[in-house]
Amino acid sequence: MKSRNKTILSALSVAALAGSLLAGCGTGASSTQGTDPAPAASNNTAEAPKSKFPEKPIQLVVPYAAGGGTDITARTLANAVSKYLPNKGTVVVENKPGASGTIGLTGLTQAKPDGYMISMATIGNLSIQPNYGKTPYSFDSFEPILIANSVPHVLVVKADAPWKTIDEWFDYVKNNPNAFTYSTPGVGNTQHLNLEAVALKDNLKLKHVPYDGAAPAITALLGGHVKGAVVQVHEAKPQVDSGELRILANIGTTKSDAIPDAPLLAERGYTGYNAWTGIVAPKGTPKEVVTILHDAFKKALEDPEVIEDFKKIGISPAYSGPEDFKKIAEETYKSTGDVAKKIGLIK
Repeated sequence: MKSRNKTILSALSVAALAGSLLAGCGTGASSTQGTDPAPAASNNTAEAPKSKFPEKPIQLVVPYAAGGGTDITARTLANAVSKYLPNKGTVVVENKPGASGTIGLTGLTQAKPDGYMISMATIGNLSIQPNYGKTPYSFDSFEPILIANSVPHVLVVKADAPWKTIDEWFDYVKNNPNAFTYSTPGVGNTQHLNLEAVALKDNLKLKHVPYDGAAPAITALLGGHVKGAVVQVHEAKPQVDSGELRILANIGTTKSDAIPDAPLLAERGYTGYNAWTGIVAPKGTPKEVVTILHDAFKKALEDPEVIEDFKKIGISPAYSGPEDFKKIAEETYKSTGDVAKKIGLIK
């Protein structure tokens, strides 16, 4: 009987196993793992053979440059997961940046589906970029392992800006079409679509100014080149803590412990997106291997050292299992595609 390294068959006779023993729960959004149909056992005490996976280091691709939020998440998990992989398995991180994170995922579509190459996947490269028709993959072209974290985006302005609250900001942009300029890390990404979804609901006219990354987007705001910026919470945290920037609103989907007092626009009926980050494997990777990877990375997410390391940069673990991951990827693909069409990014 296959046990996923957890169940020991002991002192079971052939007669006791006559018929079919079925265990129906597969890997899903829950952390509980199921078992496969049980084969007949001999009269002797038997122990199911342990999986040989992994027999060599696992390559974890980060489709973005070193030092960013996805890279930090990957390296934090890679350092911890070796404690939970069977056979003293290890994970090695390799950065393959380019084309808004799609180059790394494209490479994964060509990898052997054996679990030895997996990749970080984000809302941007997995669910948004395929909408634009320039990727050789779609949101469902991989085996989802889990979502590791989910970080809200924030609308920030300089500390000396005239808007002290989000309501004052709404009043300003409603009465001054195209006067409010804001920066993001690029055209058509989560940050851009997030604020445009807010604008669509109230028919607001804003002027988007894209930059190549969060750091230059924030620099542009500090330099007075734009009036606001939309970035992830942890990307603005240093400047917010220093008093240079003010958060007007959380425009994601969930509250954040890092900004508990920031108004959540989703509670006012606005569409929002969190910047979730997960791990995927090539399509066709054996279910047993996906389960081993899922279980190990889930335990790493629950590791106190990982939780503390995430907390230092303003990130909290936000686990979703394979089935929920699949649903989230599909729902995000559809909703962001709808926003992109309405603002003219998709013809």
